[in-house]
Amino acid sequence: MKHGKKVIAVMLILIMTLSLAACGGGDETADGKTKLTIAHQYGIAYAPLEVMKQQKLIEKHYDGVEVEWSTLNSGSAINEGFLSGDIDVGAMGVGPAVTGVTSGVPYKICSNMSAQPHKIMTNNPNIKSLKDITDEKIALVNIGSIQHILLAMAAKEQLGDAHALDENIAAMAHPDGMSSLISGSVDCHLTTSPYVFKEAEEDGITEVEALESVWPSGNSFIVAVASTDLQENNPELYDAVVAALAEAIDYINNNTAEAAEMLCEAEDVDAATMEKWLTDKDCVYSTETKGVMDMANFMAEEGFLENEGPKDFSDLAFDNVKGN
Repeated sequence: MKHGKKVIAVMLILIMTLSLAACGGGDETADGKTKLTIAHQYGIAYAPLEVMKQQKLIEKHYDGVEVEWSTLNSGSAINEGFLSGDIDVGAMGVGPAVTGVTSGVPYKICSNMSAQPHKIMTNNPNIKSLKDITDEKIALVNIGSIQHILLAMAAKEQLGDAHALDENIAAMAHPDGMSSLISGSVDCHLTTSPYVFKEAEEDGITEVEALESVWPSGNSFIVAVASTDLQENNPELYDAVVAALAEAIDYINNNTAEAAEMLCEAEDVDAATMEKWLTDKDCVYSTETKGVMDMANFMAEEGFLENEGPKDFSDLAFDNVKGN
């Protein structure tokens, strides 16, 4: 059984064993406020959420809400949080979002968030392309992650087999993958911003040309998902989340210097460096998805989905979402 199917099999067991009790922002805090839990991962791809948090934009659009923020290591961990009823809104890569919806996790995409540069970085000067990789380890965030899907897309194009490099994967959170690449404990790291920017500054670290042709610049990387319970049973709070995210994205795009000042501390860089990252041509913040169905179709064709793939974009996203 391929790695992708193993992940889905575990998820299906979780679906059968975990409570699917509603999580949708309906729980009240001790002081009578509505509690909303939002989960995300690491990196500047999630910058709009930091803006939302610091500027209290959800609170601006919805009176009486208490927002709890949680940082997790992977999209699969966020999926488990939705299954257990602990998360109302999440942000993750397109791949895990498609996996979640088609496996029965009770959410849909509520907005796009960002496109970001993805690169395979290496400390081995002999690795120029995927054809040069034999038994070398490739660190990426998780089996079934969008990075895994991108590696599979490139492997299908260049090696003729989407799963040719599955056994080379070493699952690590982005920061750990970067440390392992720099220390030499792994040969390659498939990662995104800001780690690709940081790794490019290191002596002896170069890029393996592999991904641009299979996932063009501007295609969606991170999407926001919301529980179906939240959307159906508290539509005003759902709309507030969507509006707050759109406002945060607009702020980053139109007040980039100020946003850089806000975001630089989390990545331990100065504001000028953060602004340079935010204005990179491949770093795009938008509410409109791009390429989601392309990835979903690839996942269905190459055995990453245990169940049938989506027939239409509406199977994956709520009606307010624009894109494909």
